Amino acid sequence: MFFTLIFIIAMCFMNFYSYKFFVSKIAFLKNHIFSVRIFFILVCILEVLFIVQLRFVFFNSSFYIFSATFLAFSWFLFTISILYHLGSTVLNKQKFSSSRREFIKICFDITFVILFISFFLKGLFSAIMTPKIKEKNIKIKNLKKDIKIALITDIHIGTFLQKEFLTGIVNDINKTKPDIVAISGDLVDMKADEIGDFLDPLKDIKSKYGVFYVPGNHEYYHGVDAILAKIETLGVNVLRNDCIELDDINVCGVYDVSGYRFDYLKPDLKQTLSGVNDDKPVVLLAHQPKFVEYMDKDVDLVLSGHTHAGQIFPFGLLVLLQQPYLYGLYQHNDKMQIYVSSGAGFWGPPVRILAQSEIAILNLYGDNNA
Repeated sequence: MFFTLIFIIAMCFMNFYSYKFFVSKIAFLKNHIFSVRIFFILVCILEVLFIVQLRFVFFNSSFYIFSATFLAFSWFLFTISILYHLGSTVLNKQKFSSSRREFIKICFDITFVILFISFFLKGLFSAIMTPKIKEKNIKIKNLKKDIKIALITDIHIGTFLQKEFLTGIVNDINKTKPDIVAISGDLVDMKADEIGDFLDPLKDIKSKYGVFYVPGNHEYYHGVDAILAKIETLGVNVLRNDCIELDDINVCGVYDVSGYRFDYLKPDLKQTLSGVNDDKPVVLLAHQPKFVEYMDKDVDLVLSGHTHAGQIFPFGLLVLLQQPYLYGLYQHNDKMQIYVSSGAGFWGPPVRILAQSEIAILNLYGDNNA
C-alpha cells in the first residue's frame, strides 16, 4: 500500500511539472489553457484508478490498456518537459530583440511538441510489432561445437498480446534454425485457466534440442503451479532448479527470485547444478539479472530478461537501482557472462521508447571455433 501511495504521488507530481513547465508555456496553447488543465486533471484521475486497480482489478481489458497508455504518456512527457525547461531557461538568458525572441520561442515550442509526438507514436508502434532479430556472438570456454540459442523473454501473453503475436515470434525463430530455444520467464501475464490456446504456437517451434523455460515474477502473480503445468503440456522443458545435459552443453534453469518473497518455489543453485556434467559448459536460465548476486558458484553464461531494457526511456535508470544489468552482454567476472534481453513484449503501457523489443539469437562458439 505504501508503494502504491508513493507511485500515485509521483505520477501526480510528474503531470503537474509537465503542465507547469512545458505544456502551459506552449505559445499556441495559451488560448486553450482551461481545457489543458481539465485534461491533466482527468489524466491524473485515470492514472490513480489504474494504479489502484492493479491491487483490486476492476478494469476490463480495453480500459486497462487505455489507462496504461497514459502512464507512458505522462512518463515520457515528464522527460521531454525537463529538457524543455532546461532549454528554455538557457534561451531566456540570451539577448534577442522581442520579434526575434518570439520567433525563436515558436520554433522551440514546435520542435519539442513534434519531438514528443513522434517518439511517443513510434513507441506505440514498436511495442505491438513483432520483435526484431538481434544476433550476438558469444565465446564460451571449452565449447567443442558451435551452438545457436534463440532467447525470448518477457512476452507477457495476456490482455493485449495474444496468440497472433506469439505466432509471429515463433515464425521468426524458426527462420533462424536454432539449436536451442530458451524462454527466460514472464511468458504469460494471466491465470492458467484464462490462457486458452494463446500459447499453442509454442508447439510449432522447430529446434534441434527443444524449448527450455523458467518462470518469471509474473507467473508467480497469477498462480505459478497451474501455469507451469499448462506450459509443460505444450512440449516445453520446464526447468525447475535442474539441468538437462545435451551433446555439448548443459542447459540449466532456476526458479525466479520472487520465490523468496512468496516463500515458494525458491531458486536453488546448489540443487540445480548438482547433476551437471563439469566437462561441458553451463548455460543457466534465470529470469532476473540480479540472481547473479545470489550465486556462489559460476556458470559460463546466464540468460536473463525482466528489465525490458527500461521499456520507456529513461526508465532504465530506475531499473538499475534494482538490477545490476539493464540490457546486452556483460562480463560478470573472469569466468561468467550474462546476457540480458530487452524482451519480446511489454508490460503495462503498450509503449517502447528507445528500448527495442527483440528475439536474441546467440551464436555460441568455443576456443577453437572462432
